[in-house]
Amino acid sequence: MPNDQKQIKEVLFTDYNDSKFQTFLEFLINLKFDNNYNWRSGLQTKINAVLLLSNEVKSQYDKAMKAKEEMEIKGFGSGLESELLLIKFETMLNSVYSLCDNLAFISHRLHPGIKKMFNDQRKNIAKLRAKYPEYSEYLDLIESAEWYEKLHTMRSESTHYLPGFVYHSKNGLGILYRDMEHSDERIEIENIRDYVVNLIAEIIDYLEKYGNYHLKRFIDEEHKIFYPCLIPHPEGKGFLVGGRVITYSEYMKKLPGKCQYHDIPCPRKNNCPAYLKNDESTIS
Repeated sequence: MPNDQKQIKEVLFTDYNDSKFQTFLEFLINLKFDNNYNWRSGLQTKINAVLLLSNEVKSQYDKAMKAKEEMEIKGFGSGLESELLLIKFETMLNSVYSLCDNLAFISHRLHPGIKKMFNDQRKNIAKLRAKYPEYSEYLDLIESAEWYEKLHTMRSESTHYLPGFVYHSKNGLGILYRDMEHSDERIEIENIRDYVVNLIAEIIDYLEKYGNYHLKRFIDEEHKIFYPCLIPHPEGKGFLVGGRVITYSEYMKKLPGKCQYHDIPCPRKNNCPAYLKNDESTIS
């Protein structure tokens, strides 16, 4: 296959995402409420923050474990690495809490009558089921996020009152929340790293279920998104902006969509399926 055609194929098909949640984000712009474009980009930033901070926690855990081992050999140590682990862990908790509230706000806009905050939605599931039986599938989704309860308790205590305590457990480094100001609960996690790995897996699973539900309920086959193309200017003056429109139906089938700027002198027009989808009379 010629290099040009191979490159065109890659440009056309690397845009598609198999993730249900990422696909929902792509098509969120079609749902008409204020600032839905900003919410789309904001949600992606929140997810990136959670993943970045979880990696920071895992990296800091390894440093704190090394410091623990050195302290056991020397008989003394500063505890600084463990304190940094605590700070990064509780920062990550806050980022997950923020992401959950963003998700809840989008659903609040799409389900009139429910509250904006994730915790409020979870606390009122029974009342909402009675009042809005048509929301039952969404309420099932919210109820399934059992991982949120422990996280919410730790985050609330560390944000408003006292931080947790990092300790040396039999399984590595754990964290303990006890004698809390806002809760009678006692939370003990024996291995912070394992908890973070499992939490991220549960969040990713939840995001996929969230995306799948919202795609089925709110995105139609004819909803569209626009993908821009940067085309070299024929006179070497930077780039011209072209692009193609793809319906949800086409996106799910990984079809190219249709070029919207077929008058732009695109050097790949004779090999681009999106361009060739236009009326033959427009192609020279």
